[in-house]
Amino acid sequence: MITMAETSQKALQQQILIDDSNIPDWLLTEILQRLPVKHIFKFKCVSKRWFLLISDPFFARLYSTRINTSLSTSQPWNLLFRYLYEVRIVPSSMIDTRIALKQSQDFSSPGFSLNFLPYSKHDSPIKILASSNGLLLCCETFYWQKNYYICNPLIQQWIALPKPPKAIKSVAVGFICKDDHYEVIRFPTANYGPSSTLRLETFSSETGKWHWSIVNCPVMDYYIKTDSPVVHYNGSLHWLEFRHSKIITYDPHNGTNTRLHLMNLPDDRQSEHLSLLGVSRGRFRYFEVTDTCFGPRDLRVWVLSDNDAQRWCLEYRIKFSGSWIDEVNEFIPKDNFYIFPLALHPHEFDIVYLGYGGCLVSYNLGTRKLDVVHRNFYSHQLLAFVFSPWPTTIPQPFW
Repeated sequence: MITMAETSQKALQQQILIDDSNIPDWLLTEILQRLPVKHIFKFKCVSKRWFLLISDPFFARLYSTRINTSLSTSQPWNLLFRYLYEVRIVPSSMIDTRIALKQSQDFSSPGFSLNFLPYSKHDSPIKILASSNGLLLCCETFYWQKNYYICNPLIQQWIALPKPPKAIKSVAVGFICKDDHYEVIRFPTANYGPSSTLRLETFSSETGKWHWSIVNCPVMDYYIKTDSPVVHYNGSLHWLEFRHSKIITYDPHNGTNTRLHLMNLPDDRQSEHLSLLGVSRGRFRYFEVTDTCFGPRDLRVWVLSDNDAQRWCLEYRIKFSGSWIDEVNEFIPKDNFYIFPLALHPHEFDIVYLGYGGCLVSYNLGTRKLDVVHRNFYSHQLLAFVFSPWPTTIPQPFW
């Protein structure tokens, strides 16, 4: 039985939602722009007036300005699990969960997942390949990639791309989004033949089609490190190359785009496996853990000080054995002393993320403080996903 109080409350809620005629546009705009962006897009459905106010480009500019001012130009971000190799050992409650940190109110409850995409099988979670300007590039599989999706996880908008023209077992993928235009670039992760040329495929949202071209590569027998995500920096895409210990770069908007380029890594690096690239506060960085089997390990971080001269500057060098023993003994077993780099903080130079003793941990390079972010950590693949101040909408496909 519905009580009189419940009836009155329902009538009051309807009145609040419907009768806003006495609220001027400027005041309603001021109220709406203080709401979390995830909720704002839902409130477009309240009324035609709200839809028009929120859809106005002026509202987006106003919201972005307020966010940037309040956050001191540090945009909200989070760590996302890219994909899981051994799904059978992962608890069923974690399979759809893709978030590592909980500081963002937009991803607070009920949590973040990609189950709104058409492909979301529990026995094979969808893979996150790259991010750009608040959008994610995803694929159904790690090998033989053919079904790509671009999505905005905050507003759960997505599109499927046409299938690439050629089936390739393993590809290095890049993703660039600027304004309403985006591009996906891919090429084979390895080349074992005698030729110094390779087939590079590009999808452009402006044409709605894939096109391919033959480009030159400075080395014939390259091998891309696929467990390190691609990095977009200074207009170019960057991939770690394993066989020659270089960085392969490609600028899709430079001239005829007929070649890949090589970039040097720091001369005094030591690790061939436990390393990754990243960007922190607009600076290009290289992060490694020395991969010695015995004895103390080092954590090292370099910053690119001169892009044209490819000059690196060592920022941090920390020995694990002398820095962590007191903190670690409290919560991580000593027999799980396996350490690997996972991500760089996009806004803080001092903070890095590591896999350590079955946990995802954050480590402050300045204070030497170690904190557990996520226990029972099953994935070695993380992506630092920075939100755009105002959600990037994906133009409806015309193909």
